[in-house]
Amino acid sequence: MASRSSTGVIVALVVFVVLSVALLAVSIILYADKSSAEQKASEAQAELNKFISAEERGRTETQDMLGKTSDSSLFAYLTTQGQDVSEFVAGNRTADLSSMRDALAIDSKSTVKDAMRKLAQDRDSRKQEAESLKAKSAELTKELDALKDRLAASEKAREEGIATITASIASYQQAADGYRGEFDSAKAALDQSRTDMEARFSGEADALQSEIDSLRNERTVLDGRIDALQKKVEATSTKATNPAALVDARVVDFDPKTGTIFIDIGSNKRVVPGMTFEVFDDAAGIVASAQSGARGKASVQVVKVGDTTSTCRVIRGTGSRPIVKDDVLANAVFNPEYKFKFLVHGKFDANTDGKSTTGEADYIKSRITEWGGTLVGGETLTGDLDFLVLGVQPPFPAPLPSDATEAQTLSYTEQRAARELYDSLFQTAADAQIPVLNWARFEALTGTVNR
Repeated sequence: MASRSSTGVIVALVVFVVLSVALLAVSIILYADKSSAEQKASEAQAELNKFISAEERGRTETQDMLGKTSDSSLFAYLTTQGQDVSEFVAGNRTADLSSMRDALAIDSKSTVKDAMRKLAQDRDSRKQEAESLKAKSAELTKELDALKDRLAASEKAREEGIATITASIASYQQAADGYRGEFDSAKAALDQSRTDMEARFSGEADALQSEIDSLRNERTVLDGRIDALQKKVEATSTKATNPAALVDARVVDFDPKTGTIFIDIGSNKRVVPGMTFEVFDDAAGIVASAQSGARGKASVQVVKVGDTTSTCRVIRGTGSRPIVKDDVLANAVFNPEYKFKFLVHGKFDANTDGKSTTGEADYIKSRITEWGGTLVGGETLTGDLDFLVLGVQPPFPAPLPSDATEAQTLSYTEQRAARELYDSLFQTAADAQIPVLNWARFEALTGTVNR
């Protein structure tokens, strides 16, 4: 009995151990599966959180979108919505935010709302401009309609006038036709006579018209000169009639050893270094030089300027006629109290090389400006002109040949116009008693030496 009882216990113990081991094995397997499932669940939760968190899943707007997804996922719904927005904004379903900004020309600091507001403002501004232009267009349309009405009225009046004249002409047309043959011969004779008379009197009419124009110009110049001279007379009663004959300075001392002379004007009379003067015995010598162009006894140049006196050096002189005290000096351009007005015209040969150029005319103009004179522009004499400085007289062109070319005709016309202008200026100045200086007289009356 004892042996059978021990065996039963051992069997029971073995069964128990086997069952325990089996239970342990099953537990281990089940725990391993649980851990793996939990790990997978955790990984799945982390992967899900990349797309949407638990807090985001609970939001109202998320639930609203889930209600609109139908059979698709929330990601698919959002993706479709984003593509729809991209296509709506940029016309491209694959456009991102940067592409949409570039497409709409919106910077990173602005929104579509801001851009739309600006566009609305621009639209309103353009609308106002359009309304203003529309109003102006309406006004112009009214003016155009008024002009059309006036034009129509004028056209109607013209047509009525033409009709009236036509009716008047028609009444004489029949009678005129009857006398046409007789009048044709008479008309031919009259035409020939008229042609002969026109040919005979055309030259005389042109000459008379030219004389009338010249007299008118002279009158204008003389009237202006009378006014200018009247003003000058009122300003100073000691001014000479011919400005070229004025005495500008006197010799107060002379050193024959050094050739240095001292004159009685300085900076108080607008004297500047480098200015030249012609020396004469007296004022009568200045007048004679103005008429003949003869040089004075010497030419001097200012080398030093004081307040009331100036020092000069002799740049041209004659041993037979030495400079002495009380000799007078003249420069036709210079005047201590008044700025003379000069009109310089033509080409000059100031360097005596036999060639007249406009460059040498510019030299004379620069001398006039430096010495205190005033240049008058243009080619017309004014009433207040003091001097007319004329260059070399242009030659009169030779007659044109019968087969003259266009270039020859143009050259002839230019040469003739230059000669006629030169002669006209000279004659007008002479009639108006305006002193005329050529290069020789200008040189003699300003002390110019060796240009």
